[in-house]
Amino acid sequence: MSENNNIVDKQAYQKNRRYMAWTCLGMMVISTIAVLVTPERFESAEAILMMMYGSLSAVVAAYFGFAKK
Repeated sequence: MSENNNIVDKQAYQKNRRYMAWTCLGMMVISTIAVLVTPERFESAEAILMMMYGSLSAVVAAYFGFAKK
């Protein structure tokens, strides 16, 4: 069965995916600014930040890479 047949409201589905991608981008920008403003506070959380950047960038890449028009 095709994926399009399972989506009831395709416009809402695409809109929600777009919001999710923009939210992830916003979180990455806020995190980057926080690290640039006070880098000494984030030295102990470097591994967590790298994991967060990887996960958020994967979500954004999946939206832009796999999104069908």
